[in-house]
Amino acid sequence: MDIKIEAIQHPNQEQLKNYYSDILQSKYGNYEFVKSIDVKVSEVLHGKRRVALQIKPEKGTMLYTQHEDQNENKALTTAIRKMNTRIEKYKELHYSSSHKSKSNNQID
Repeated sequence: MDIKIEAIQHPNQEQLKNYYSDILQSKYGNYEFVKSIDVKVSEVLHGKRRVALQIKPEKGTMLYTQHEDQNENKALTTAIRKMNTRIEKYKELHYSSSHKSKSNNQID
């Protein structure tokens, strides 16, 4: 999995890249269909940080989410939580088990 992190003018570039890479690898490393993750960290008005995540899955279109907060770590965790919802929907759509539909259609 390829992880690209863009954080222009962030005071701790290397620490940020290592921290984000570790977190994203632990969250999404077990999903074989996730091929790349792009992260953009930027400062917006009034000292808020925006964390944007974009994931390129094996099949389908890009999955994107972002969140803004005064606390950068909170923005990251909220963006990850939003992305988890999108990942679960993606998995259901592209990798759903045929056993589920068969068991639901059986009438005793």
